[in-house]
Amino acid sequence: MTMRYTFTGYKASKSQKNRYKVYLLAIGLNLFCALSMAQTVSKRNHLSDHKPMMNKTWTIFDQLMYKVEKRNGKTHYTPFFPAALKALHGKEVVISGYMVPIHAGRRHHHFMLSVLPVFQCMFCGQDGIPAMVEVRVDQGKKIMFTEEPMTITGTVFLNASDENHSEIQLHQAHAQ
Repeated sequence: MTMRYTFTGYKASKSQKNRYKVYLLAIGLNLFCALSMAQTVSKRNHLSDHKPMMNKTWTIFDQLMYKVEKRNGKTHYTPFFPAALKALHGKEVVISGYMVPIHAGRRHHHFMLSVLPVFQCMFCGQDGIPAMVEVRVDQGKKIMFTEEPMTITGTVFLNASDENHSEIQLHQAHAQ
């Protein structure tokens, strides 16, 4: 039994079908290339928008590493703080970033601070997931949520044991 392809009632020869497939493939490749180029330009513009957030302090925070161990058949990740990061423990620092709320609400005394905005996918950037810092504002004070970058001053606390909180924290923090 011979199979014949029809396009809206038109019987096409095998060579016509092959040309049609090549034509569709060419259109698809052109569309793919155009979208890829647009995405590359968009990523370049996006990355240049966020590079200024990465100052010396953020770069040191980004040095956090983990020691991976197997215990009782389970994988455990223990934070490892390089010397440059240990040197910041207990020191006051100033960093700029975007608020990432932990709880619902407009005003926050406890939140995360990131080099990327909350609506930006943190996995879409280059070089892995960017550093984030847990921020605890001065007792009794709160900071209003904003989508704009903010500058925070606080004392660095390195958390090596409490798995319910971030490894790098800013205590007694306040917005500038």
